[in-house]
Amino acid sequence: MVNRYESVFIGTDIEANYIAAMLQDEDIPCIVRNNFQSSVTIGWADGNPNQSTELLVNAEDLEKAMKIVESYNKE
Repeated sequence: MVNRYESVFIGTDIEANYIAAMLQDEDIPCIVRNNFQSSVTIGWADGNPNQSTELLVNAEDLEKAMKIVESYNKE
C-alpha cells in the first residue's frame, strides 16, 4: 500500500511544529518538512523562511487534521 500525503499547513517552523504536536496528541502522524532549512543545508537559501515549513498528513487523516489546523488558525 502506498501512502499518499496531503499538505495541511505551510508557515513558520515554530507554528508547524506546534501544530504537529497538536496532531500527534490526537494520534495523527505527520511529517514536518522544512524546505528552507533543506536548501540551506545543500548550499543555497531558497524561499521565504516565514513560509518554508510544510506539514503533511496521510490522506486518510486529512479531514481530522484540517479541523485541528482550522481550530489553530481561529486562535
